[in-house]
Amino acid sequence: MMTNFENFESKCSNSNEIKEDRVLDLRGYQCPMTFVYAKVALEEMESNSILKVILDFRSAFTNVPQSIMKQELGEVLSEFELNNEKTIWIKKT
Repeated sequence: MMTNFENFESKCSNSNEIKEDRVLDLRGYQCPMTFVYAKVALEEMESNSILKVILDFRSAFTNVPQSIMKQELGEVLSEFELNNEKTIWIKKT
């Protein structure tokens, strides 16, 4: 029987190859602040840096990556959802 961590590892193998430069844990935050914090973090980072964003607010699961792409702040490299949390890896453009 697989543990949650092993299950996460097996489903998320390509994201294991992504080495983030910064982690932004937004668990407990709601929209629109989830996007605002992600945007500010990306603006502070250098081009081609990787931001890992952790979310637990369901609306933010789609709003954050869509807004990042719409405002051309970065490229969503990978997304992974497990146990009501979503992790997104974003490469700053």
